[in-house]
Amino acid sequence: MTGELERARRAVSVVFAACGAAFGTWLARVPAVQDRLGLTTGQLATGLFGLAAGSVVALLLAGAVITRIGSRAAAMAGAVVLCGGLPLVAFAPSLPVFVAALVVLGAGNSTLDVAMNAHAARVEEGYGRPIFAGFHAFWNIGGLAGSGADALAETWHVPVTTHFPVAGGILLATALWAVSTGFLRGPDRGQGGPAFALPGRALIPLGMVAFCGFVAEGAVNSWGAVYLTEVTAAGPAVASLGYFAFSVTMIAVRLGADRIVGRLGPVRFLRLAAAVTVAGFAVVVAVPVPVAGVLGFAIAGLGVAGIVPVAWSAAGRKQPEAPGRAVAAVAACGYAGFLTEPVIIGALAGWIGLHWALASAVVVSGSVAVLAPALGERRVFRP
Repeated sequence: MTGELERARRAVSVVFAACGAAFGTWLARVPAVQDRLGLTTGQLATGLFGLAAGSVVALLLAGAVITRIGSRAAAMAGAVVLCGGLPLVAFAPSLPVFVAALVVLGAGNSTLDVAMNAHAARVEEGYGRPIFAGFHAFWNIGGLAGSGADALAETWHVPVTTHFPVAGGILLATALWAVSTGFLRGPDRGQGGPAFALPGRALIPLGMVAFCGFVAEGAVNSWGAVYLTEVTAAGPAVASLGYFAFSVTMIAVRLGADRIVGRLGPVRFLRLAAAVTVAGFAVVVAVPVPVAGVLGFAIAGLGVAGIVPVAWSAAGRKQPEAPGRAVAAVAACGYAGFLTEPVIIGALAGWIGLHWALASAVVVSGSVAVLAPALGERRVFRP
């Protein structure tokens, strides 16, 4: 293994962590931002729509951007926009500016996310074996680190107007240093080709896998604590353990999933991941008590952890002439699941109750096993 590839692997891991920390910084201090601006719930929802809008637009354009300037330059641009968006949110003087700032934040997050995943696919190709899940583990680690720093900021009563600029500056410097010193030089495969092109049919099932993976993950992120509180009557401390257990098991699996993918192959691994995810959500729904809920979410994390990384990794191999554009297309499908999941489960909860609405995650996760053969790969990587 060349030193250049090893440096690139470390650099991509750092950028994943910085991206997770930046987005986690915003998520954990949403209430503080809301209080500073005196926003009602409806006004906050308007701002979150701006975040979603910026994310979607950037996802639709990310493939073209990477094709034009390459994943390295796109990662730098995405880092600047994402980290620059944090102080914009913190200092927003009014609701319209707040919405615009969240559009910027969402656009930066999506651009950096797709660019670093596209570069991760390039590094993985050089390694000749699975390393993709490990990168995603660093995103989760960064997210937890960002949330932990936010907790300290809340404890020490640090205002967001101080916290966000400092965090954004540190994370931007870290990301730019990692990209400039570690990312692979030279053009990506497919760079300089047509900026816009329809994704190949082979990417459609991968996009569906990513969609299902993000819906399953979002079900815990958005509704896990609410489910434990309302359905199982768990107290606030126990309710918070559901997401924590889910996050910890996701990180643990992602740190070791690449070796399992190498042994089983992507298809069998994806089937196993789907089965474990289904089992986890089945425990949550079948035994509506706090301990079982936390345990079930932890089991679901073991399965969900590998679904999205395998789909994104396979995307670059399915369209080798333009892997960056392929990753962007699959990522767009995945984020569609992330953005629509709260609405889907929320609507179902209003109709049949949250207990049975969460059971939809069992169906969605099971669909991944059905879609797994579309990867068309048994042992893709050399030993």
